[in-house]
Amino acid sequence: MPSYRRDAGFALLCGLVLLASLRWTATLETLWSGVAVAVGVAGALAVEALFVFETPVSSLWERRGVRTGSAVGLLACAGGLAAFVGPIVVAAACWGLITYFALLAISLRHR
Repeated sequence: MPSYRRDAGFALLCGLVLLASLRWTATLETLWSGVAVAVGVAGALAVEALFVFETPVSSLWERRGVRTGSAVGLLACAGGLAAFVGPIVVAAACWGLITYFALLAISLRHR
């Protein structure tokens, strides 16, 4: 399986869990918050920059435990911070994943 499919699978599962949590808490409308969009997009671009500029993150990402731990960490951090800050944190994480999928689509189109 190509690594982009594996990574997209992890991202899709995380996104579904995050969206389900927004729906379960009846806070889906936070997805349309400008702050959530801005923070999510900026966060995703910052993370992707770590890969583009060939930082040690690229080699660490190839370890199975790191990928799984990152997915679990994303869900745990978003859920934990949402308890203190509110559902906007979960919405921002959703926008980060949306940005990831947009970047993935662009990169695959230009292959």
